[in-house]
Amino acid sequence: MILLFGFGGVGRTYAELLYQKTGLRLCAVFDSGGGVGKKDGFTWEEVKKLLKAPRGAVSKSGVGRQASVDEALDFCQVVVDVSPPNYDTGEPSLSLYKKAFSKGLAVVTANKAPLALRFRELASGGKIFYKATVMAGTPLVDLLKGLPPQEVEYVRGILNGSTNYVMTRVYKDGISFEKAVEEAKEKGILEPDPRLDLEGLDAAAKLTIIANTLGVGMTLHQVAREPLRPLGPVTRYVAYFDKAGNAWVKPLRLPPDDPLHVDYMMNAVEIKTEVNTILVKGKGAGRVETAHVLINDILKALYNG
Repeated sequence: MILLFGFGGVGRTYAELLYQKTGLRLCAVFDSGGGVGKKDGFTWEEVKKLLKAPRGAVSKSGVGRQASVDEALDFCQVVVDVSPPNYDTGEPSLSLYKKAFSKGLAVVTANKAPLALRFRELASGGKIFYKATVMAGTPLVDLLKGLPPQEVEYVRGILNGSTNYVMTRVYKDGISFEKAVEEAKEKGILEPDPRLDLEGLDAAAKLTIIANTLGVGMTLHQVAREPLRPLGPVTRYVAYFDKAGNAWVKPLRLPPDDPLHVDYMMNAVEIKTEVNTILVKGKGAGRVETAHVLINDILKALYNG
């Protein structure tokens, strides 16, 4: 029985896949306008009605009954958060996680903000599963967690597929930066608030989560950011941190043979430890990839703990 917090593009895709691929049910759904709940879970027919509700109007769908988050936490088993990130405070998700932990519930999240701001507090506060926050199309978080204890020299990466798409369109396909940005907006490649991508917040949040997963304590506010801008071939938006405490996201010109030289929606991460150099490449996650990873984490939360 799952409480779904956020019912935009990813949330709706997740709801469909959950009912198509598993025998699990949603017990509550919340969006910006409120929420609805049902103690024995929504049927697929009821979920289809929710999917037809306009954005922000789940509470007016006529499905189930109107419910508060506090009420829903009493009859749900797992919280899934796909709400928009708030990089200032992490709210309302941060408070939701704490309430869930206090009731012994696990949290599965695609929302980077709470972890980027309060990783250590949340990681020690309860069970939180977050594979969907970074390179969800590639099992990066599992790989990071599986590494043996070792000192990290540095991590650098192309962590935001949206801005990589923009830069590829500029320098490989020859269109203007402004046109590439507009195209990415129209196609839904950039975030609804494109500043999250173009000013480096999304990449900085992912960098922070990677660092903390590797045991390097860091918060979002410690990452210096420069906005994306074309510097000449081949500009890419690079995220970086090292053991000396340097952490930044900024546009850089990369040589063609650089391992981070990937195109369009591809991501790449290079991890240098005291014993090894690891390179991971994969497609940045879209709605379907993210939804699949969320389901994987849900199953782990429910059955493997």
